[in-house]
Order: sequence, then structure tokens, then C-alpha cells
Amino acid sequence: MVELEKDKRNITEADVESALIKAEELRKQKQYQEAINLLVDVLEAGLLKPRIYYRLGNIYYDMGDLDRAEYAYKRTIEFSPEHINAHYNLSVVYKKKGMIEESVKYLRKAYLLELKYPRKSQLSKDQKIWARIIALKQFILIVAIIIAVSFILRYLSFILGRR
Repeated sequence: MVELEKDKRNITEADVESALIKAEELRKQKQYQEAINLLVDVLEAGLLKPRIYYRLGNIYYDMGDLDRAEYAYKRTIEFSPEHINAHYNLSVVYKKKGMIEESVKYLRKAYLLELKYPRKSQLSKDQKIWARIIALKQFILIVAIIIAVSFILRYLSFILGRR
């Protein structure tokens, strides 16, 4: 286990990173309480709070403690409002709790954030060209649908106006 110094002020980001890795290993081994204890100790140092709370949320979720998972994901969002995965995971927690309206709200927010802050991908030059072509085709299709709906609405208003 990662040993943390008694003086929390001396904990570095590297120590926190190490603790996050160790906590993830403990989570995978279903040693939830040990992972929680480690992260709570690190949390007191005040470094990388969004990542620590997010990891705590994952652990609580795996344990089935949805209330604590909800709290941890909300704290993640409080410290890092653009944290896409925290919004998504919070929507999953709300869905499991039967709070569908809240679930939809956070799922929508996650999707909007994904559009605003897309993940960087390593596309080749050819893949980028094909992605642009597909995006252009989708744009043209949307414009065509809008034009078609506009003509249908005009036609209907013309027909209904004659009566």
C-alpha cells in the first residue's frame, strides 16, 4: 500500500497520482474500504480533488452505496464543472435510484460537454478527411430535411388556407 507521510502538507501531486493508481488497483480487487481510506487520506492534502472525488464515486458505486457515489460525483462536478464522466456517472446513479428526470438532466449535460470539449483523438490524415466528408454529408442532409419540412408546411398552410 502507498504510505503517506503524516504531514499532509508534504504530499506532492506525484504522491496523489500514486495513491490514485493504488486505489484503482484496490477497487479492481474489490478491496473497497482500503481504497476509500487511502483516497480520503490523500484528499486531506487538498491536491487533485476532482480526480480523487471521481475515483471515490466509482468505488462507492461499485460497492452499491449510491448516496455516497452521488455525493462524490457532485463534488467532482463542483471542482471541475466540465468533467464529462462525472456528469455521465451521476446520471447513471440517478437512473439506478429511479430519479429519471435528474438522470436525463445529467446525461444531457454530459453529451453537451462532449460536444463542447471533444476528446482528442489520434486520427490519420485520411481519417480526418473522411470525418470531414461525413460531417459535410450530415450537414447537407440536415439542410435538405429543413428545406423539405419548410415546403411541406407551406403547402399545408396553402391547402388549409383555401378552405
